[in-house]
Amino acid sequence: MPFQSETRLPHLLAPICYHGEAEYQQEWQSALRESWHIVGTTAELSRDGDFLTCTLADTPVQIRNFGGQIRAISNVCAHRHALICSSPCGNSPSMKCQYHGWEYRADGSTGKIPQPKNFVPIDRDQLQLPTFQLSTVGQLVFVNLAPNPIPIRQFLGESVTQLLESRFGNDWCLSLRWQPEYPANWKIPIENSLESYHVPAVHADTFREDPGAARTEHFLETSHTWMATQLPFSPHSRLDAVFQRAESRFVRWLGVEPTGSYQQHHVFPNLLFSFTDAISLVNCVVPTGPQKCVATVRQFARVPKGTGSIKKWSARIWGRLTAAITKKILLEDRSIFEAIQCGLRHSPHPGVLGICEERIHRFQQHLTQKTHPSQPGADTDD
Repeated sequence: MPFQSETRLPHLLAPICYHGEAEYQQEWQSALRESWHIVGTTAELSRDGDFLTCTLADTPVQIRNFGGQIRAISNVCAHRHALICSSPCGNSPSMKCQYHGWEYRADGSTGKIPQPKNFVPIDRDQLQLPTFQLSTVGQLVFVNLAPNPIPIRQFLGESVTQLLESRFGNDWCLSLRWQPEYPANWKIPIENSLESYHVPAVHADTFREDPGAARTEHFLETSHTWMATQLPFSPHSRLDAVFQRAESRFVRWLGVEPTGSYQQHHVFPNLLFSFTDAISLVNCVVPTGPQKCVATVRQFARVPKGTGSIKKWSARIWGRLTAAITKKILLEDRSIFEAIQCGLRHSPHPGVLGICEERIHRFQQHLTQKTHPSQPGADTDD
């Protein structure tokens, strides 16, 4: 049986969990704070002085290349509390506050302070910025706000770590960098990605139909679920079928034997990965409030090592084409999120999950176990 459930499943999270302030705070403290969040890629931080900025919950963070070392540091100046940098990315010779010019080193300590005599006596130890744990897997850069986080390989699991090292390694080139903001609770885009039941309604012009139970396999683990199907994703879509045939021929031309498969992985709570023979996609959704969130979306195109210049150029063009398609599909999903959020604020019903939505049920089990471990339904070992 392609799906593991035989009957419909209960919707474990009440509508209030998607808009309540207390519920949002509980989820952040219990499930999200100790997680590893993707903030970018090493390709974006390859030169000395390259930086990215982001906000994880209410914590502004700057991720910066200090002489070849990538570090994650608070993006709030110790002097008068301004954001050190407001740009989402860039390159600068030093980590220098945009307000008064205070500079900071890789360990968060103060460097040059303009007119230092104004601050005598000064205790530089008290002015050191907080730093955060940072790890890389392949070209992906992860940050964790917890003081003593679970090591990244343990958090992801060895099988997922090896998959990411392979699919985001040196044979892959960054082709899409996007930070969409969603007017919805962070779980809405996550749960939307865990089922194909919405495809006929939301993606009527791109896919038309979902793969169906006969062509889909679900794998449900304690902290990770994934699905697999053979491409084309929808055999009912002539455009999809033509595109997938073209992708298979292109991959074979690059010197890689195509499998024709599609996989979508969810590492709890907020990491999503999608793979075909030609693309690797990551989507990390982080809440910015009870009813809004932001996603870090990065897509890579396959460019095998040793590829000649013509094939390398062609692979980059193919990467841009597939990136545009990915963005179109994600925008189609985004178009329904506000309506879902509105409905959740007013729904009198607890919700229900079909067999095809069993990955959502496993995700909700995980969150329930984290936030209310004694609550019925929280056991994830069933």
